[in-house]
Amino acid sequence: MGRIRRLSEEVIQKIAAGEVVDRPASVLKELVENSIDAEAQKIRVEINQGGIARLLVSDDGLGMPPEDMRLAVERHTTSKITTEEDLRHIKTLGFRGEALAAICAVSKVRLISRTPDAPAGYEIFVEGGRIVEEKPAPHPVGTTVEVRDLFFNVPARRKFLSTPGAEARKCLGLLRLLALAHPKLGFFVLSEGKKVLDLPAAKNEGERLRQVYGEAFVRRLIRVEMVEPGFQLLAFFSPPELSQATRTEQHLFLSHRPVKLGNLAVPIYQIYSRVLPRGQHPVFFLYLDVDPELVDVNVHPKKEEVRFQNEEAVLDLLRRAALRALGRFTPTWEGKPVPTATGPTLVPEKFAETETELISFARPRSWRILGQVQRAFIVVEEEDGLELVDQHAAHERVLFEQYQDGQEIPVQRFLIPVQVELPFDAAEALRAAILTLRKIGVELEPFGQNAFLLRGWPAVLAERQAKLGFLEPLKEVAETWRAGNRAFLELWRRVACAAAIRAGEELSPTEQEALITAWKETREPARCPHGRPVAVKITFEELAKKLGR
Repeated sequence: MGRIRRLSEEVIQKIAAGEVVDRPASVLKELVENSIDAEAQKIRVEINQGGIARLLVSDDGLGMPPEDMRLAVERHTTSKITTEEDLRHIKTLGFRGEALAAICAVSKVRLISRTPDAPAGYEIFVEGGRIVEEKPAPHPVGTTVEVRDLFFNVPARRKFLSTPGAEARKCLGLLRLLALAHPKLGFFVLSEGKKVLDLPAAKNEGERLRQVYGEAFVRRLIRVEMVEPGFQLLAFFSPPELSQATRTEQHLFLSHRPVKLGNLAVPIYQIYSRVLPRGQHPVFFLYLDVDPELVDVNVHPKKEEVRFQNEEAVLDLLRRAALRALGRFTPTWEGKPVPTATGPTLVPEKFAETETELISFARPRSWRILGQVQRAFIVVEEEDGLELVDQHAAHERVLFEQYQDGQEIPVQRFLIPVQVELPFDAAEALRAAILTLRKIGVELEPFGQNAFLLRGWPAVLAERQAKLGFLEPLKEVAETWRAGNRAFLELWRRVACAAAIRAGEELSPTEQEALITAWKETREPARCPHGRPVAVKITFEELAKKLGR
């Protein structure tokens, strides 16, 4: 008997489902996009236990008659395409005919719909890909899909999901993207029965940005419009002073579809690298409409990636758009890169290889301090060579690990609390992080749906941060929490850096001894919290060779 056999239809459906559905957010994406394609004007979403237990999407779109509802839960059924030629002119968000069937294959689904000409709605129940019940049911014009017990029949996949809170934040992040991509649609969202989003239909992209990010932020963005054969671009770029420490606010909406930027971010970085310091990233929202014949959205099962017929033309368009944006505040820009003291670049820093090497800490060594050099470095004699220790980096490492181990961080409390407002999904994440933030010196309390009152900040950072503003670091904290990281490493790094001994400070022999002793006892002495080397070492053998001995 041969080894190759046909898979059962049940197994085939579950494998196909895995290409489209991997977590509640992917289910939500497919359902909301179906509502958009059905010409909905308002979409309601309900999320319970992060969408694992229950996810509901209801719309006021065209609806489906019972015969279409039965077909819709089968694989490779769609109203979007008929012939192969249609694939070259796709304008809808979904067209594969697999999404609803894939969802039904791994969950329990209730589908209710009514068309404008029907006297009542119709309801079907699907479990594990099979229709188990159907009947007439009251329902307004439109469609409601309720998904329960996601992956109830695929426990191996269910155990790889994050906590309900983390999955809920992924769903809210996705909804923010979809709301930005479709400004003329209204969105109403409940999570665990609590309203987290209520966006009325906006007139245009700019108004939707204001609804999500607030007037103060959007007013400072630079608007650029460009129309060329096959392309129409509406872009909003940040001026350099609105740059951020992460890439989270960089978005591309291709014909109202959120897609990954990939290489398309490169030309924008090439322009912004002239004016941004190392480690800072531009903010931008790109609304790009493309002739359907010039783009293939079928290269990824989840339609998150695209392929352009002429990618170079798109890259050039974005480069010129970024150049035009920066030209708004740098009149002599064209052909004259803005000079900077350090020649900043956005390319991650790489440490040059030298004849010296980073210190190896494989085993304890006896050592003694020879002294301080240029009030910045401490020279340590080891058994087999000399270490040159950066006093600031060494102290950073010591403080960073002390904070990780629970040492209390001094707090500067404000006489007048600072009010900050975040996008709804970031606000939800920040609200969940309040207790943890309190342990590291940030005193925060909710103040309305998306706003907070900031009452305290780590003392060593408070004065400088007050000048820069508190919004960006709080957004970073929210993004960190939303990604499942509860350590807030970046904030610890900032506190350690601000509190650490500086280059230029003279240290007594006793202070040098205390610092080096504490540094050598850290868990990761080779690098500071930012990843830079703390010290370099030259062996006596290398020294002898250099001196010709």
